[in-house]
Amino acid sequence: MKKFVTAIMLLTLFVSMFPGLVGAAAAVPVPKLYLNGKLLQSPAAPQIVKQTTMVPLRTVTEELGFDVAWSSPNVNISNGETIMVLTISSKTALVNGQKVSLDVPAYISKNTTLVPLRFVGEQFGLEVSWDTATRTVQMFDKSRQEVEKPPVVLPGEEDGNAGTGDGTIPGQDGTETGSDGSPSAETTGTINTIEYDGIGSIYVRYDGEIGDLVQETIAGSGEIQQKIAIDFPYTAFSSTFMANLSNGYSGQFSMDNHPSLVSVRYSLFKDKPSTVRVVLDLTAPTPINIAREDKVIRIDVLEPTDVVAPTDPVNVDPGIPGNVDPADPGVYKIVLDAGHGGKDPGAPAVNGKHEKEYNLSITLKVKALLDNEPKIKAYLTRSDDTFVELDDRAKIANDMNADIFISFHANSATSSSASGSETYYNRASSLALANVIHKHLVAGTALPDRKVHQASFVVIKKTTMPAILLEAGYLSNKGDAAALFDPARQDAIAAQVVAGIKEYLNIT
Repeated sequence: MKKFVTAIMLLTLFVSMFPGLVGAAAAVPVPKLYLNGKLLQSPAAPQIVKQTTMVPLRTVTEELGFDVAWSSPNVNISNGETIMVLTISSKTALVNGQKVSLDVPAYISKNTTLVPLRFVGEQFGLEVSWDTATRTVQMFDKSRQEVEKPPVVLPGEEDGNAGTGDGTIPGQDGTETGSDGSPSAETTGTINTIEYDGIGSIYVRYDGEIGDLVQETIAGSGEIQQKIAIDFPYTAFSSTFMANLSNGYSGQFSMDNHPSLVSVRYSLFKDKPSTVRVVLDLTAPTPINIAREDKVIRIDVLEPTDVVAPTDPVNVDPGIPGNVDPADPGVYKIVLDAGHGGKDPGAPAVNGKHEKEYNLSITLKVKALLDNEPKIKAYLTRSDDTFVELDDRAKIANDMNADIFISFHANSATSSSASGSETYYNRASSLALANVIHKHLVAGTALPDRKVHQASFVVIKKTTMPAILLEAGYLSNKGDAAALFDPARQDAIAAQVVAGIKEYLNIT
């Protein structure tokens, strides 16, 4: 008995001296990382340091195609627009030459450089969220979000990597596909091979039936100027084809003999209903032709062509610019862009409404107030529930040589707790406008300040004047949604935006 008591006392002393060793005995699940719905394979396990997720630098940068260069003890990360310099063991980073503080510095562990995921992701325009229940980190590339905001809890990737509408990787929930990845009962076709003929055609060979394909053009960035996504509805990969895929649900191949096509990617995009997506990565706008043969779908990638924007957009309101006379000298021209519209509803709200409704409502309120300003002439890219291409929105502002471009949006996140207002700019010349309007936006929404960020949204990238995009709040949050659809709060937001415009233009 004495020996037993002595042993207990020694064990207690040991625990008090080395508590970390005891905690290590109960293995903590390693966080899983998802980018646009795709599970990332990390060369080393992510770590949690002071409630900060630290990940190997290569995990995110390689997947996004960022450039990384070392100049010990500094590591330089660039996506062609944003340049970040992290110093090992330093809590100060440089982002486009400006000092920014971070809670946990980058460090090296076992020859692997680990960086704070949220800090790096958000500086490069990624939306980052943490799910405690599943211990997963979800990242979404916001530069693509304007083109397609999936009305789902966890967005699947819109440009070709795998993801599903409910946050699961296809085949892992056991409902729509079998445990071995076999097609679900609702699947009508199975793809056996996807091949490139070396000239300019992709052959998709299948069994069963494949209905009408859905084609979408997605704006690219950097070298990839355009992406064409082709969805195959009620379709899955055959078990033989899946066995040859590295991760069981996606793959790709590259080519160097086509004037614009550089790679083809394919994935089981979602499982409700089962849908396969094929994505063409192009260095220039390029037309394609899709033909059907006996159990074969042929995608012909033609020669690249220059984009010819419409020269006479349909105007449904006198306030929309088209063939209009220039504004009077000394009068500032402001283009107000209500995001989404028509066939593109934008993000869904928890109250059953959609983002396009808020966007149009607030834009019309801002225009109504600006119409009372003698030194400002406001124009709209749309005045009702119509769809306008992103390039055309920018072209409207560029053709009339506008002084300011403002795009109105509302946000959405995988977590219902995400809340607050954000403002985005692309070029340095737009930062001053972003800072001024954002200050007023936060005052109008009365929601948390989620700061000003740089991003590559099409409408603020292709416009030539100071241009910003406002994300007033999160429609996935009950409180934010209630505020944004409240007429009185909209009046306050509109008044503040107008006040910000006047402050920026120095109009009293």
